[in-house]
Amino acid sequence: MNKKTSLLIFIVIVGIFLSLVSGVAAEEPKEVKIVFFNQSPLEEPWNTSMVQSIERVMADPPHGLKISYKYAENVLTPDAERVMREYATIGAFDIIWANGVYTDAAAAISSSFPETMVVGTGSGFAPAEGTNFFWGQTYTHEPAYLLGVIAGLMTKSNIVGVVAGYPYPNVNGPVNGYIAGVKSVNPDAQVKVTYIESWYDPAKAKESAIAQYATGADYIFAERLGVFEAANESGKFAFGNYVDQNSLAPKAVVSSTVMMWDEVIREVINQWYDAKVAGKPLSAPGSEISFMMKDGGGDIAPYHDFAETLPKDVVDKVAEIRQQILDGEIEVPLIPEMATTD
Repeated sequence: MNKKTSLLIFIVIVGIFLSLVSGVAAEEPKEVKIVFFNQSPLEEPWNTSMVQSIERVMADPPHGLKISYKYAENVLTPDAERVMREYATIGAFDIIWANGVYTDAAAAISSSFPETMVVGTGSGFAPAEGTNFFWGQTYTHEPAYLLGVIAGLMTKSNIVGVVAGYPYPNVNGPVNGYIAGVKSVNPDAQVKVTYIESWYDPAKAKESAIAQYATGADYIFAERLGVFEAANESGKFAFGNYVDQNSLAPKAVVSSTVMMWDEVIREVINQWYDAKVAGKPLSAPGSEISFMMKDGGGDIAPYHDFAETLPKDVVDKVAEIRQQILDGEIEVPLIPEMATTD
């Protein structure tokens, strides 16, 4: 074989290789499959907010993708890595989504399956930059602040309450935001705070709410599910969290924080899609992907029937403060530390 023939063969081989590489890089995925993992049942509002968000994104998907998802409920921390590993081994999902306190499990899965995108949402994640491990956050301390303003202006007893889960940063943020809202309009109001030390125990949350109502509280921020039955029985009021919960107790739930993961989901899918199209490894930013109220990360729910009974000056005040938050004129502090009763 002479040099000319060898050179021609080499050029042909290189051309074929470049063509194959170019074809891979240009391939656009048509579908993305996600599996979500949660500590508690789907009806717990933190979980419900994610489902509502993914359903909204599915109706208007990035890049026209077909989005499908599966939800794994009641996956407790000791079992999390084993269960996630089973799903990841099957290889049927493009994104493994740890929606809660799964710090160690998510890190282990991301290391074992580098070609699969792993996403953690909630407190405590610390993914390394440039890996397949992404961290998303959405905060509701600003909407909670607005609920606190309502409570501070509406309370007759000058005592309001909070019933929360564990004293984790993602819980403490809205709890402290609510307290700050109360104090901003009523610095003399007393705020009672109870942590039930559970992600899902409606009976315990109800018991804690009954105790707070019995000792004078007339408005309670229900960070966890279970307060509304106590509010109905006591003839008093409550605020929901993460999703609009008015339908659960229309005569008791004045409004709710609404956590919207839509933009986090879109950004995660965009990063997955871009890596696939470019034919490159996933590369996480190493810091949280987060959105505040002004970015579409959340809001307060409608007042429903309470729109007819809330005083106009209260409604107007909340609307004014909400706009100031959106405009950056008021900055609600994000406080991750455990809240305490006054």
